[in-house]
Amino acid sequence: MSSEEDQTKFNLDMSFDEALGRYVQTKPEELLAVQNEEIPEATIDSLIADFESVAVTGDDGSEYWLARDLQKLFEYAKWENFESVISKAMFSCSTTATETGQEVADHWLPEVRKSISGKGREIASIDYKMSRYACYLTAMNADGRKRPVAFAQGYFAAQTRRQEVADNAVAIPLSEDDKRVFLRDQIKEHNKKLSSAAKGAGVVTPDQFARFHTMGYKGLYGMSKAQIQKRKGLKKSADILDRMGSTELAANFFRVTQTEEKLRNENIKGAHLANRAHFEVGQQVREAMMRISGTKPEDLPAVDTIAQARKRLKSIPMRGQIGEIAPISEPIADESVIEPGLVEIDLKADLWKYALLIMVQRPNMEISTSDLIAELPNYVRIPDGTDVKNSSRGDSKFSQIVRNLKSHKDSATNFIRLGYAEAIPRGFRATEKGRAFVLEFFKDRL
Repeated sequence: MSSEEDQTKFNLDMSFDEALGRYVQTKPEELLAVQNEEIPEATIDSLIADFESVAVTGDDGSEYWLARDLQKLFEYAKWENFESVISKAMFSCSTTATETGQEVADHWLPEVRKSISGKGREIASIDYKMSRYACYLTAMNADGRKRPVAFAQGYFAAQTRRQEVADNAVAIPLSEDDKRVFLRDQIKEHNKKLSSAAKGAGVVTPDQFARFHTMGYKGLYGMSKAQIQKRKGLKKSADILDRMGSTELAANFFRVTQTEEKLRNENIKGAHLANRAHFEVGQQVREAMMRISGTKPEDLPAVDTIAQARKRLKSIPMRGQIGEIAPISEPIADESVIEPGLVEIDLKADLWKYALLIMVQRPNMEISTSDLIAELPNYVRIPDGTDVKNSSRGDSKFSQIVRNLKSHKDSATNFIRLGYAEAIPRGFRATEKGRAFVLEFFKDRL
């Protein structure tokens, strides 16, 4: 093995904390690849190199990127689609300008390019000179389903948090709070994907989902969620993921992402087989921890809440300038078990506001109707009986209320009619007007 390869792999001599601390530079599946010495062909390091290689140094020594170069790196085929992402990023910048002091004009400089077409005519096209901060906001507003975009979001949000202010680049080191917040948000997002994969495998009822998630914890910890809470001295109502340090969160992140991959890649069918797969992946991550550092995840101490970590980060100068909408209310139950603390609202009158809140946190501010139905109970309390399915229709009163947000779009008070969202095939898309509404309506909780 070459020295260069040594730098991109986990090895058994480094501590588990150090190994997991490289989560941004190393793909999650590489933790399990320790056993067979595999290295993915495209690494995070190569993607970083691609991004840095297209940087341009101006005559005054300042560093910038051209939007059309970034378009290629983010794998957007059409300029008009990427320009829409840039517009969202500019809007994000403008809405926080008063608080951050970062103006759009400081980070995006329009540039007109001229070229000669095949017919001998001169054609003008728009480009932008973009600061590193502008690239950061653009990545955060781009489609996270694209692999280079997902990389960029992690790179900017967790690897450097560097922003340009005037002529200076301010580098902010990655702290324990940074790692925790980044990983907690990643687990939140990937738990949705895991639940989707589990549903595709045949896990469909609340009891089956609870059992499925329990098996993952049992594989990793050798105990259930309730037993983990007791072991760590937490209340029964505590969300254990919100009370984990970065090392423990990283282990759970690997568990979640690798189980999702296993379910999809092996086309596993049946709730029993899905449970077994989750348990086995949890066991493998546990074995890796034991092999590398001898640390058991259940022996890692509980820490203060993730909300406190977020609060500390916001209090640091130059923090909280990422331009995206942070989750207002952390999903209470990754195991599909609703716990106390959810907001009580008039479903028919106010549900659209929380639907809009969820939309603006999604890539392209889009969400399917089925995903919206699944996600809303993490934000608002669903009255008893409202979520019970009608035997003749196969739909619950709650899911019908959500579907009515679209089917009643011509109503004078409907949020689509009012311009806060758009109806798209099989779902919804928030508009910039909708995003602005969320920023204002939920401003005390952002």
